[in-house]
Amino acid sequence: MRRSHDKRRQARGSYHARDANSLWSPAMAEPLLYEVRDGIAHITLNRPEKLNAMNGGMADALRDMWKEFERDPQVRVGILSGAGKAFCAGRDISPGAVDPAVPFQTHQALPENGVKVFKPIVAAIHGYALGAGYVLGIRHCDISIAAESAVLGFPEAKAGVAIKPLEYKPFMPFKASLEFALLGWQGGRLVGARRAYELGLVNAVVPDAELHAEALRWAGLLKQIPPLYVRAVKRGHYAAARTKAHDDEHEYLDYVWPQEQSEDLQEARRAFLEKRAPNFTGR
Repeated sequence: MRRSHDKRRQARGSYHARDANSLWSPAMAEPLLYEVRDGIAHITLNRPEKLNAMNGGMADALRDMWKEFERDPQVRVGILSGAGKAFCAGRDISPGAVDPAVPFQTHQALPENGVKVFKPIVAAIHGYALGAGYVLGIRHCDISIAAESAVLGFPEAKAGVAIKPLEYKPFMPFKASLEFALLGWQGGRLVGARRAYELGLVNAVVPDAELHAEALRWAGLLKQIPPLYVRAVKRGHYAAARTKAHDDEHEYLDYVWPQEQSEDLQEARRAFLEKRAPNFTGR
């Protein structure tokens, strides 16, 4: 559907585009909502009954949506927010929430800034932003706006989630980073909005009622910047923040995993067992 001031993308099955003229109810809810207005993509995590905890469906929807976001010529900037009482309470650890056969499934929800995603992203954070929610809203959004209710933390140890060695990234001072990673799982050591601002984790703190308006204000500022300039800035900044562990993970996802899931790999195995020449199709 197209209008002179507005475009709402038709859903591709993994995320849903809200249309003001369509009927909608919670029973029809998708894990992710995507709507474009005046050059701004409004992206909403939409599992409010689970505090927007990230399951496999939401992760897959985000992975697909970032591709759409980057290639859409009518989009200049994105605003990422969460429906309900929280931005994102982290990874959903309930049984079956994440597909164990898909490697790094929740990691695939993160935009590859400076590599595949160059348009600016503003996070509008309220309530919990924990674990995967913290990584998404703080580490993987270019500008992060916090409501006064925002609470950041990394409670993986308390939730029984195994992690790889956490490499230091320059999002906060080294000592504060260690404190956050080591003690963030204890309820009293979660980081509130004001403390997050003092540490430089968020760009602004506003009353909850003003969060959306403040995010729109920042998005408006970013829309005025030449896209090629934004691209160069994001490339340089995120290149400096990348780690070997990050590169190794994405090399596996980009090059090894597609081979493992390919028809050609299955054909190679069949041909080997049947002692014949394989017929590869590039799929």
